[in-house]
Parts: sequence; structure tokens; C-alpha cells
Amino acid sequence: MNSIHYHVGAPAVMSVIHRHWFGFALGLLVSLWAAGTAFQGHAPSGTLKKLILEGEAGTRGYNSYNRGSMRCAKSNRVSLNLTGMTIGQIQYYQSLPSCSAQKLLAVGHYQIVPETLDRAVKELDLSASTPFTPKVQDTIFALYLAKEKQPAIHRWVRNGEDLYSASYAVAREWAIFQAPTGRGVYDGKGTNKARISTARVKHALEKAREDFLKLTDTGLDPDSAYAKALGVLM
Repeated sequence: MNSIHYHVGAPAVMSVIHRHWFGFALGLLVSLWAAGTAFQGHAPSGTLKKLILEGEAGTRGYNSYNRGSMRCAKSNRVSLNLTGMTIGQIQYYQSLPSCSAQKLLAVGHYQIVPETLDRAVKELDLSASTPFTPKVQDTIFALYLAKEKQPAIHRWVRNGEDLYSASYAVAREWAIFQAPTGRGVYDGKGTNKARISTARVKHALEKAREDFLKLTDTGLDPDSAYAKALGVLM
């Protein structure tokens, strides 16, 4: 077995050690900076994806979860590696009875509830063995949540049709957002209380529409442009 020996008072050797530690420290700092930049890149400023991160997922992002009952178990109390699980495993934990210690309700960056995940899996032809990775979560968001389940969002971004309905669709999908009425769709149900204004929702949708037009003008295909306008790279 090889051993590493430190020779105190040997300038040449100490110089080598110092260089190695300096290189290691510099590499670590660069890695941390890159990781932070990459994380920010997952949710570009001003996009609907970024707004969902702020309002729903919080600091845990793709590994965020809600157990469904503040009385039984606190949400996000301990770290869970949801992105390391398969969709089948997520569905199993979502199927557990209320107040089960391992119960999961809303999961991931987009706080996907059991019924929605089941429908997304069928619609997008995902298998139970598919890992619940950030890319898969983004795909569910762009191609199912903001397209098939809430088509008003898709119609606005792609065709410029009915911003009011698109804003309402965002509030209908995520309880944290106010509808154009100024109230959340789910306010008063459980602990739900919309805290992000409809003005911010509209701003994110208007940006998505503008970005979609710019991206398609550069020659990007409509599906990819749509996802990117929402803040997702497919």
C-alpha cells in the first residue's frame, strides 16, 4: 500500500506540496463557481421556470418535496435525492397513505402531484425505470404541464392568444401564483396562499412570448424555441 510522507523542513518537497494544494484549492473554487453558474443557468432570470423555482421549489430545486400534511410530517425537513430515484420509485412513495413517514405528494422543481405525474408519464410515454432527473422534470414541465395540461400557456407563447387565460392557467397549476383576479385559485384550501403577484406572472409570460419570436426568427424549431422561452433547454 502506498503512503504519502510529509518531510518537514525540506524546501523542495514543501514547494511541491504547496503547489499541489494551491492547484487543488484553485480547482475547487473554479468548480464551485461553475456549479453555481450552472445552477443559475437551469432557471434563467425572468423566465416562468425561474418564477416557479422561487415560488414553489425553493433552494432544494429538483429535489424539493411536499409530504402533503404539515400535521403529519414537515416538508423538506431532510434532504432527499429525488433526482437519483426512478419515476416508478417516486410514484410508489406518492401512493403511500397520508401521514405515512415516507409519503411524497408534490415533488421536484415543478411540484408535480401524483395524478399529474401519472398523466405525464402516459402522455410522454415515459417508463417507470426512467430516472427523475432534472432533464426529465424539465421535459414534463415544457411538454406536458405548460402544453398539454395547461394549453392556454402554449397558445399564448406560440400564437400570442389570450394573455389573461394564460395567466389564469399558471395560477391554476401552481398555488403560489395569483390569478388575474388578484387571488390564488387555491387560496384558503389547506395552507395555500398565493404570494407571487399576477403582474410578475404576466411579465414572465410576456417575456416568454418575446423570446419565442426571437428564437424562431433565428431559425430554431418551434418546439425547442417554446421550451427555451419557458427557461428550459431540451
